[in-house]
Amino acid sequence: MSTANVNGTAIYHDEIGAGPACLVLHGGLGLDHTSYRGLDMLADRLRMIYYDHRGNGRSGRPPLDTITMAQLADDAAALATCLNADPVVVIGHSYGGFVGQELALRHPDKIAALILADTSAGGPGATDSPDDDQGPPPPPEWLAAVTARPRDDAEFAAGLRALLPHYLGEPGNLATVTAAFENTIFDARTMVRSMEVLATWSAADRLPAIRVPTLVVVGARDRITHPAQTRRIARRIPGAEVVELPRSGHFPWLEEPDRFATAVRGWLADRLTTAAR
Repeated sequence: MSTANVNGTAIYHDEIGAGPACLVLHGGLGLDHTSYRGLDMLADRLRMIYYDHRGNGRSGRPPLDTITMAQLADDAAALATCLNADPVVVIGHSYGGFVGQELALRHPDKIAALILADTSAGGPGATDSPDDDQGPPPPPEWLAAVTARPRDDAEFAAGLRALLPHYLGEPGNLATVTAAFENTIFDARTMVRSMEVLATWSAADRLPAIRVPTLVVVGARDRITHPAQTRRIARRIPGAEVVELPRSGHFPWLEEPDRFATAVRGWLADRLTTAAR
């Protein structure tokens, strides 16, 4: 565990495993990488690099207005270079998937392969049709919570934990998912800022410019980012492939770890072997 000076702030990161480097972009925002350590199961084949975005977890707290989608993507690219990891496999989940798309658009030379999990392309684009299947909206309780302004970090943490059942594919997985967030560092101010950024962000019209190998993974029962949003991304990125995990919600590596690992390992084996030729 250590920090790197990246674009004027300290970025906390941790590594496990050996092999091709894999940079994990956590979601939230206002959270950290803790709940993603279930991805350690991939460390038998990959050098897993976890980090906390600026303003999150154990990373620095620069001015909030420096948290933009472009800056988050630039941070990821700079960290990969700092750690001698580029070109890097990228796993971006939820908000980290937004950052992953921006990273692929801004720094395609840094990416060996892109895996987007349970995310969307953001707001409507000119290429979206009113007839496109966007899936149902997320639960109203969830929407109200993420658009609210919690008074402090404790209120934000309590609110997130109360909403976890909405993220699940199967209610019986609540204990597993709750445990994954046990040591999370919460930051309410960063969460609010991230929602402000997201309100004006979309990659929808720009996705055809992504030329890196892309896999889009989603839980078939995800009510936060519906599988229709996954298909929306895959339709726009040339050659993108989609995997739906049938019993998962928003956290498929926690609810169906074996299926998730098998899908990612198999896809990466083909892509990285081809790239090495």
